[in-house]
Amino acid sequence: MKTATSQQAGEAGAMGPARPSFRQALSTGFSIIEVVGVLAVMAILALTLVPALLRHIDTEAKKREASALSQLSVGLREYILGARRIPAANTVFSDVAGELGWQLAAATTNPRGRARLYLVDPAFSLGTNTAATLPYVQGIYGATNLTGTRFLFVSGMGGALPDVLTNPGTNATAVFEMLWNAPDFTTPAGWAWGGNWQDIQLQRLSLLPHFSQVILNNASTTVGHFSIDNTNTHVALPSIPFSAFYFTRTVLGLHATAGDLQALQVLQDATSITNAAPYYLCPSFVYEKGIWRGKLFMGTDAQKHSGQDLQAAYEIFMSGPANVYHVGGVNQQSVTWSMYLFMSNYVVWANSGFSSATKPALVSSQATLAAELATYCNKKASVN
Repeated sequence: MKTATSQQAGEAGAMGPARPSFRQALSTGFSIIEVVGVLAVMAILALTLVPALLRHIDTEAKKREASALSQLSVGLREYILGARRIPAANTVFSDVAGELGWQLAAATTNPRGRARLYLVDPAFSLGTNTAATLPYVQGIYGATNLTGTRFLFVSGMGGALPDVLTNPGTNATAVFEMLWNAPDFTTPAGWAWGGNWQDIQLQRLSLLPHFSQVILNNASTTVGHFSIDNTNTHVALPSIPFSAFYFTRTVLGLHATAGDLQALQVLQDATSITNAAPYYLCPSFVYEKGIWRGKLFMGTDAQKHSGQDLQAAYEIFMSGPANVYHVGGVNQQSVTWSMYLFMSNYVVWANSGFSSATKPALVSSQATLAAELATYCNKKASVN
């Protein structure tokens, strides 16, 4: 009968030789060298991989911060265009956070715990407001001047930002221009005020493309009225001509002297049309004989009772006394409609190369127009 010890030994033998303990391994003489070698390899790997890992983490953090600054810029633009207001530095982060739906701390502080900085172009001038007297709130008369509408968000992802950024003093203009013109992560040309520019991130916002210049003129014995974003509040042109800058998306209302609304115009961003300053393609309107137009039709000349101007001829015809001797349902409106159809069909016929396929419609509309005119101009017909 086997004893427990011999039985265990047999089982151990069946499972293979027992693994030596750490103490036994040390006593063999080679294990200490292996341990030292493994530790050395691990140290080398750490020295190789940890800096690369830290650089990767740093790069990803900068990407996230660039995205956050971009969102802040978009939020500021949308707040300004929506509220028709440029905020002051002491409220800009709360205003933008509200626009984006962020917590205030997410707007003011970057992931490294550093406060973000907001800078206004020292040359800023809009109406009577300067960089030191913001906020600017758009009024019904807009602004007659527009200068330096540029803004910067600055974030330091390493140490503290250079003191000259937070307190530029008399260097404010030079500092702003250097920042605005510097390539990303590159020390601005001529910069001598410290800071590691690999850790400094910038986001620029120019409002120049988001202004529209409106020009309103008057060529009437009475003065036309206009409104801004509220058709119930309208004012007479304060000068002739009147010119002012307004934010794009502003709704311009054009009113008769008595206040009746005649037209609405949403001021658009024209940067997609031209590389020049967008307000060069400004909307221009003139109040002529009680009607707002896109341009003068008769100008300052005496009114001509002729067909020299189709719009004026139409208005003269429509405002003239009706011919009470007309027949049937013919009237001024039906005559002008027949003329419109004739002219439209002529354009179709001409654009088709004067083809025979489109000519019948033209001939038919011509006959209708002739019949309408003959009927309406008949002075011998009995009163209907």
